[in-house]
Amino acid sequence: MIAQAFACVFSLFCFTKDKILKNIQPSDCTSLKINQIKKEREEMKKKKALMIVLAVLLLGLAGLVLSGCDGDKELAAPTGLEITNDVLTWKAVEGADGYTVEINGEEYKTQNNSLDLFEITNKYGTYEIRVAADSVTEGVLSSDWSEQTSLTLTIPDWFGFLPTDDGKGWETAVIDATKAQGKLIIPSFINGKAVVRAKGFNNCTGLTGVIFPDTVEYISGFGNCQNLTRVRWSAGLKEIIGNSFDGTALESIVLPEGVEMMGNAFGNCTWLKSVSLPSTLTKIGNYVGTPPFSGCHNLESIEIAAGNEVYASDGNCIMRKADNTLVLGLKASKIPSYTEHIGNYAFRDSGAESIALPEGVTSIGDYAFAHNDRLKEITLPQSLTSIGWYAFSDCFALGKIAIPDGVTELPYGLFAWCTELKEVALGAKTEKIDTSVFRLCGKLERITISESNAHFKSAADGRFLLNKTGDTLVLGCQDGAIPDGVKKIGGKAFEGRTGLKEIDFNEVEEIGEYAFAMCAGLDRLKLTSAVRTIGDGAFQNCIGLSTVRIPDGVQSIGSFAFVCKSGKMVGKGRMNFKMAPLVLVVPESVEQFFIDSNYTVYTDYSSLPTGWSVDYGSVAVWGCELGYDDDGLPYVLSAPNTFSGDGMPDLGYTAIEGDGYLMHGRDSFRFAGWATEPNGEAEFSSFEKSVEFEPFGEAEKENYYLYKKTFYFSASMTEEQCKEAALSGAERLYAVWEKI
Repeated sequence: MIAQAFACVFSLFCFTKDKILKNIQPSDCTSLKINQIKKEREEMKKKKALMIVLAVLLLGLAGLVLSGCDGDKELAAPTGLEITNDVLTWKAVEGADGYTVEINGEEYKTQNNSLDLFEITNKYGTYEIRVAADSVTEGVLSSDWSEQTSLTLTIPDWFGFLPTDDGKGWETAVIDATKAQGKLIIPSFINGKAVVRAKGFNNCTGLTGVIFPDTVEYISGFGNCQNLTRVRWSAGLKEIIGNSFDGTALESIVLPEGVEMMGNAFGNCTWLKSVSLPSTLTKIGNYVGTPPFSGCHNLESIEIAAGNEVYASDGNCIMRKADNTLVLGLKASKIPSYTEHIGNYAFRDSGAESIALPEGVTSIGDYAFAHNDRLKEITLPQSLTSIGWYAFSDCFALGKIAIPDGVTELPYGLFAWCTELKEVALGAKTEKIDTSVFRLCGKLERITISESNAHFKSAADGRFLLNKTGDTLVLGCQDGAIPDGVKKIGGKAFEGRTGLKEIDFNEVEEIGEYAFAMCAGLDRLKLTSAVRTIGDGAFQNCIGLSTVRIPDGVQSIGSFAFVCKSGKMVGKGRMNFKMAPLVLVVPESVEQFFIDSNYTVYTDYSSLPTGWSVDYGSVAVWGCELGYDDDGLPYVLSAPNTFSGDGMPDLGYTAIEGDGYLMHGRDSFRFAGWATEPNGEAEFSSFEKSVEFEPFGEAEKENYYLYKKTFYFSASMTEEQCKEAALSGAERLYAVWEKI
């Protein structure tokens, strides 16, 4: 090429020289003066020098345009083709501006040295793949095709198909979820019938992607597919049923036009960031429970296509047009000012930390803000008139709340399990408070109410909420004496107040159902002689209690009123460290009582009263004598050896530090054992196993336990047999206590 350029320059130089010489003819020499000729020759030399410089410049230019003289350049063919997780990659080609990928004769363009095959390889079979490098630079040619690579996809053996109920199509069925791996391609047709339902893939944790054919109309059952990141939706899809994709790893969702209904489909998709819904959608959350995106704490945007007749998106909220109801909200939502209603489950488990509802909102639906464990504050508008069940339940970080004057009722479970809730202010029109409103609000310190309220009033600096007449305690917070005049403690009034340690019942006559249930810190119970009724479950799960004396005058004790294990560990044996059962001392005044196996009963009744019932395995000591310490707590002075029940109690379960059977503690004393005489010396303090014998005909031989002459019965015996055996050879035993 350089030679060609030099030849061009040389020809140009020769042409110029000849041109100059031709302009000087011999005949001219005779007519020109010598100096004139010299002058012309000097000019010719200058022109010659100029031509030499020009030639050099042309030679340099020739080096820059080699391609013009040599022809077009061709790119190298791509190499190193690999397919990993549905992505085809190859080594980049120097000088390439893009690439052409040929797959079974179809060409696909890409600017990068990779191509996503997820939706391209959407059928089972073999795919032949090759790649060529491209360039848009003039004079640079595309490369030859690379060496060909192949991808073969076959139907896996871990799923199959079942006929639909109408027999007109197929639905999927998983055979072995543990074998599910990689991308799943659901065929369109099997034996000439369309696959219309995709279901049954729950817990296929190895599944990473799904290709739904356009024949599929209904999808369900991909919950807990933890590695599912990609979906190709069916163009014929009509409904996503239930919690179909709960707990998957989807990051973005764009549902196709045609989808009409969507259940609680995408809960707990913590990787999800954006959602686009179609204009055809007419129903969201078609099943009671969690909303479609509950627990999607990283969801940043949600939109619905223009033209939807039922819903609209506004401020990262889904609004129902007909009644301005906020159907679905996110932690990043900006609630529209025209909102009138907050729908059921609208913000459930959304991850919201602070919410201010605009004026104009009149109602809040069931569970609307439930399970928002990060929600620290919420402002309710004065326009609000109604709040649904459990609307703020499980909002663990919520510290205080003010209920507007227009709200008349606090419904069931409204603030249940709001464990950090300390302050509550109620409005002027509150007239009904359900017993479970503040269930397990263990740190509740103060409940105040508008002085103009006609139904309730606060007392003792907000520690108690009373009815207007002051004879019923509706809600209580923490420790303190019950106000004068209170005759009844309402149901669940103190339920779950973990900070409550002791309570002075004062003039209280009736303790309502579950009034002090789950007050784990309550360790001293001083019931007064005014008490007549103790309701069902009244002190259930009060594990701090170890001994309770029921005062004379109590007439009835409800079912499971004292079902709780003492927090004191008992037993010294290798396997005997268990929670001690509560000890109850019950007087003859009690007419109705259910003896449960969770406590031991000592009573001065000589036998089982008519209105009492005994649970299987329960233990009661009849006709015992009791002493009382300086705090009024009872302890055993003496006990007969007659026990009611139909099962032999576990020694390690009922003994105090292994020192005796059916014995409870006495402050500053140690139980030394049992004596057979009053004020006698302790003779024994543990069980002794008897020889084998057959007491009841052909009954199976067993080892029975003798405690001196006291007979302890076996679980295999009937209740009547137990009583007969226990009463035979009865002998009263006397407790021996030693001062510590």
